[in-house]
Amino acid sequence: MEKPDTSQPPLIILNPAANRGNMVLHRSLIASYRQRHELEYIETRLPGEAQELAKQAAQSGQAVVVVGGDGTLNEVVNGILSSKSRVALGIVPAGSGNDYACNTLQLPREPEAALERALHGSPVEVDAGIVNGHYFINAFSVGLDADIAVAVGQLKKYPLMSGARLYYTAALKQLLLGYRHCPWLTFSIDGVEIVPEKHQFVLLAVSNGPAYGAGFRVNPQADYRDGYFDICAISYTPLLRALKLLPVLQRGEHSSEPEVKFYRAKSVRVSSALSANMQCDGETLRASMFEAQVLPGALSVRI
Repeated sequence: MEKPDTSQPPLIILNPAANRGNMVLHRSLIASYRQRHELEYIETRLPGEAQELAKQAAQSGQAVVVVGGDGTLNEVVNGILSSKSRVALGIVPAGSGNDYACNTLQLPREPEAALERALHGSPVEVDAGIVNGHYFINAFSVGLDADIAVAVGQLKKYPLMSGARLYYTAALKQLLLGYRHCPWLTFSIDGVEIVPEKHQFVLLAVSNGPAYGAGFRVNPQADYRDGYFDICAISYTPLLRALKLLPVLQRGEHSSEPEVKFYRAKSVRVSSALSANMQCDGETLRASMFEAQVLPGALSVRI
């Protein structure tokens, strides 16, 4: 990878739709910084624009700061990693989940403190991943919780639906109305097929960080710098049992539950007999086969 040109001012990419469009404080803080420091600042207008801006900045050796939620962060990560250049990435969490920034990196939620870290924090090498040609920094999953991610997108338009409330409501909705339609999954890790002990798997969560979905601690032991994916596999269980498991899963206290198995691997292959939803850092798509590899130390993030 090319070395960054540290003489260039960092590029701040802000998503004006983050935080339900209430970005007045973030804009004010950035404007104040620009009076005292040399910065480049762009607000996105279209989906995918953050990825292209980040790619162009990285190719020119320019550090990038993203101000937005998990989806905007995912775009920026794809832009930087597809550039094949290594530049520092700063993150100012401003979305409804902010799982990677706040739950994995433990960055401050307060905008001024987060901006300070994003611009002047120490760069740390962190793992990333790639699944079906799409990069991710925190997690991808297939099955029930990917269906929940689709429900999250549908519920976001309603007032007061944000953060943990949004994700928990979507989870309940999907369990009550869509659980019987969960895909039946098979998977292998590092080329070795995993055979379910009793029932087929209905959820496979592959992550670098411990939490996603606004704080659901699905892989509570995950280390974002160890060069491995952590994998949580949950097999089918009746609906009432699944409803009881939901809060246990949210707290990350599910390691001893009989339906739950944990694995660590550098590569994962997931198959579904029918086309299934996948969520990747909160973004969703559909396929019947998913192949992922960990990318150890692929990104340099200021923390």
